[in-house]
Amino acid sequence: MSTAPSLAHTVLSLFQTEDEPLFVEDGYDGTPLPIGEGVGRVAGQRHKRGLFSLVTWRRYFRPLTTKAYYDSLFHLAVLNFPYALVAWVYLFVFTVTGTTLLIALPLGAVLCFFDLLGARAFSRGELALQTSFHGPLAHPPPYPPRPIFARYREPTTEEIESGQIQNTTRRGLVREASFYKNTYSMFTDPTSYQALFYFLVIKPAITLLISLGIVAIALPGIALILPAPAILRAVRKIGIWQANVAVEGLYHAVR
Repeated sequence: MSTAPSLAHTVLSLFQTEDEPLFVEDGYDGTPLPIGEGVGRVAGQRHKRGLFSLVTWRRYFRPLTTKAYYDSLFHLAVLNFPYALVAWVYLFVFTVTGTTLLIALPLGAVLCFFDLLGARAFSRGELALQTSFHGPLAHPPPYPPRPIFARYREPTTEEIESGQIQNTTRRGLVREASFYKNTYSMFTDPTSYQALFYFLVIKPAITLLISLGIVAIALPGIALILPAPAILRAVRKIGIWQANVAVEGLYHAVR
């Protein structure tokens, strides 16, 4: 069950006014107001704002001086498409060749190994990018990050008694040193296949549509200056939506 806003809700929110707090330049000094009086003063301030008032235009152009809007635009316009393309090509090639050559063991198994290893590595990078350039999200930042290959496990009684785990523990866990056990865990972990499905099916469709919108609408609109604040607001909302999709698709377990 997804807790993130749906795409339809996100699209509808593009045409709604953001519920931003009143600031000093809006005629409010920020001091707490009694119940009732606060509602009346806020309504009074909104009533005094005309379409051509300085407060209205200052609020409209606020995204031009806010870093968060440019972060979303930079990720969606510059980083998102190349990252999605590299991930899709790598995983598509290894998925097709690996599954086709499974009859020719061990070559097929080796290709599938690098396929899942790449999917988990791309997943780690995708989550880092999404949580760095977009927010606030419907979920907290993914922590701890899912392992790429090496797993951590509970120490055995022999390891505790021998004292060999003092410098290799993390939150009381021991890094698994066995290559075969780590490989088995990676192949049986459902999040490996979540990452494959996300990068092969979900992300290409989302990235293609967003990239076309950025090139055809967002960049020309920003170049015209006047619609730039509205474009930046829309880009940020769409960026937060696709970041929520990434976090849910890559980090949260399938139910």
